[in-house]
Amino acid sequence: MFKLKDNTIALFQEGEKYLVTLSKTLERKSRFNNDLLYSITVMCCEKLFVSLLSHYDEMADHHMPVALYKQAQEVEPGLTPAMQDTCRLINRFESICSIDGFGYKTPTDDELKRMILGLQDIYDLVQKRITNQG
Repeated sequence: MFKLKDNTIALFQEGEKYLVTLSKTLERKSRFNNDLLYSITVMCCEKLFVSLLSHYDEMADHHMPVALYKQAQEVEPGLTPAMQDTCRLINRFESICSIDGFGYKTPTDDELKRMILGLQDIYDLVQKRITNQG
């Protein structure tokens, strides 16, 4: 019988690849513009949280960072307020689900840096959890 947990490592590795790309921008200027880097940031966040949820054999009910955080918080005690702040920051630029349609904003270099550093913390937690190191 298939269990969600069977996909945990593959989902995590997808998120890890996104994070490697993003982390390189902390060392040197990227060839990608901030719109593309933001899209990669959103995909990274989603993959990390979906892999964490699948570790607990839970299916993600949402795709937005704050909603994923709230759902994961129900099963993962290691999530921190700083991680929630990262999700909130990422969420601030997401307008696809907004009824008000406030329009799309591009994150600044500093905002992207804060998102990436926050995702590194989330990554560390997820890696420890799914590899049974913490």
